[in-house]
Amino acid sequence: METAVGTAMKFVVKRDDLLAAVSAVGNAVSARASMPVLGNALLEAGDGGLRIAATDLEIGMEARVPAEVSAPGSTTLPHRLLADIASNLPEGESVSFSVKDDVAEVRSGPSKFKVRGIPASEFPNMPDVSGIPMAIDSGLLKSMLRQTAVAASQDDARPFLTGVYLSSDGATLRAAATDGGRLAVRKEQKTGPALYAIVPGKAVTVLLKVLPAEGDVAVDVQNHQAVFSAPGLKVFSRLVAGTFPKYENIIPAEGVQSITVGTERLLRAVRRASITAKDSANVVRLVVERGAVTLESNTPDVGDASESLEARTSGEDVTLAFNSKFLMDALSSIDSAEVTLLLTGTLTPFAVRTADKPDSYVYVLAPVRVYA
Repeated sequence: METAVGTAMKFVVKRDDLLAAVSAVGNAVSARASMPVLGNALLEAGDGGLRIAATDLEIGMEARVPAEVSAPGSTTLPHRLLADIASNLPEGESVSFSVKDDVAEVRSGPSKFKVRGIPASEFPNMPDVSGIPMAIDSGLLKSMLRQTAVAASQDDARPFLTGVYLSSDGATLRAAATDGGRLAVRKEQKTGPALYAIVPGKAVTVLLKVLPAEGDVAVDVQNHQAVFSAPGLKVFSRLVAGTFPKYENIIPAEGVQSITVGTERLLRAVRRASITAKDSANVVRLVVERGAVTLESNTPDVGDASESLEARTSGEDVTLAFNSKFLMDALSSIDSAEVTLLLTGTLTPFAVRTADKPDSYVYVLAPVRVYA
C-alpha cells in the first residue's frame, strides 16, 4: 500500500502499542545497512490497523497493532528515531501521525515531531511463504530452541552447523544443533506436516526474544524461507543451505557409569571448579570412584580447585576431562531438577539427559584429552 503524492496518511495509535511494535521489529533492523531504507521501519495503515515491519534481508519482522486510521497509506521512517520518540513519550498517551510526501508529523500531547522518511516503494517485500504451517506451542518451541542453540557452531566455515535443525516426520518434532564437539537434541511428540529446516542462529536469538510465552506459533517453511507467526507478530528468516549431519549414532545408548545429580548443584560446582581452569579449553576433571563424584581443575601458576558432590552413581570408576563452559551451557538451559550423566569412557563422548524425561533431551559432549 502506497500513499499517493499530495495525499496524507493519518492514524492514531497508543504509545505503548507503538513502542512494543517498534521495539520488536528493531531486532531485524540492519546495523550497517547496505541501503538507507534498511535502517527504516515500514509503517502501513489500513483497515486492519497499523502494520510495522523491518528487515535486514536475512531476517524480517512484522508487527500489527490497533490504530484509528482516518487516511490509509504507507511510508518508511528511520527506526532509531521512531524508537527514541516512542520511548520518550508518556505511557498511556495516544500518538497521532500525519504523513504527506513521506514527511511525518508526529504529535502526542504538547510534543510535536517532524520526521523525514523514504517512500515505501523502496522497502523490500517480505518473502511469500505459503506452505502448510505447523502449529507449535510457543513456550515449547522456545524451550526447544533454547536448549539446543547452545551447541550450534560459531564458525561460518561450516554454515550448516551454525543454526538449529528443526525437523518433523509428522509424528515427532525435533530440534538439534552441533558444532562438531558437542550435540544437543530435544524432541517432543507432535503431529503435523513434515518439516525440515536449518534456522540460522541469528533468527533463533530473535525468536527467543520476541515470541510470546504462551499461545501457538505457526511455523511455515517454503522455498528456503521460514515464517514464524504469532498473534500480531511474524518473523521471517532465510534458511541455512546445506544438509544437517546425521546424528543419531553419535548419541550413547549405553555407558560404563551413570550419575544422577541435582542440576543446579552440578552447575554451581562446575562453575566454581572452572575458576582455576584458565587454559584455552576450560578443562575440568570429573572423577567417579566408589560412589564419590569429584570435580577438579588445575592450571600451573594459577592454582587448583576441588569439590565433591553427592550423587547417585552406578557402574565403573571413571575419570575424564571436559570443557567446563560447554557443560555449563547445557546445564544452564535445563529446567529439570536433576540430570543424569551417562559416561562411556575416558575419551569417548558422554551424554547428559534430564532425569525426569530422559528421552526428551540429550546433550552429548566429547571429553578433552589431557596429559599429566
